[in-house]
Amino acid sequence: MQDEVCLKGYKAHVSGINAPAPLTDREEALKELQQSGQGPNYGTDSRQSTMGGIAFPITESAKQGIIDLQRGSYNYLQFKIDLEEETICLSKAAVISLTELPAQVPSDAARYHLYIFEHTHEGDHMESIVFIYSMPGYSCSIKERMMYSSCKGQFLEIIEKIGVIVAKRLEIDDGKELTEEYLYDEIHPKRNLHRPAFAKPKGPPNRGAKRITKAQSTQ
Repeated sequence: MQDEVCLKGYKAHVSGINAPAPLTDREEALKELQQSGQGPNYGTDSRQSTMGGIAFPITESAKQGIIDLQRGSYNYLQFKIDLEEETICLSKAAVISLTELPAQVPSDAARYHLYIFEHTHEGDHMESIVFIYSMPGYSCSIKERMMYSSCKGQFLEIIEKIGVIVAKRLEIDDGKELTEEYLYDEIHPKRNLHRPAFAKPKGPPNRGAKRITKAQSTQ
């Protein structure tokens, strides 16, 4: 009986050693996509899988929104991924103040945002376009988290090809992070102007008392 228990324990130990490591979020999402017949190697006209991620096409309204942002019609755009249609859509276009920006970030869904941050730097008025990727932690599904993460780079390339110069790319999980101070510091990082003063190196220890040499008088 004791030998049988020991054998079972040994088999359980070996099984534990040979068991695969726990999957990461990305691996879980890939497994989920493969099981649903939507693996990453798409090979369709509507979307492409590249080394840099997944390239979903953007809708015409999304493209027009980006153009209108450049023209000054809006200072804020919000985009979402339609997981069923596999496209990036424009979900909001507006003129908002900086204090209204945090409230635009959903607390239960991922989004992409473009915002024109108007500010003054070293006496110059500036309008810096900021790209924001918001992902509210684990309130989103694994598939949604992976899709937004994988499509981000390719979507930024599309934005820049249209002609938008993105001054800063940010990733947040809560809209409350988007304060004026935070945006300013991200676009204009503070430089350390207070360098430590040069300290004279200490002499070797235990070198004895300093000797005073008297000048000899010449006659």
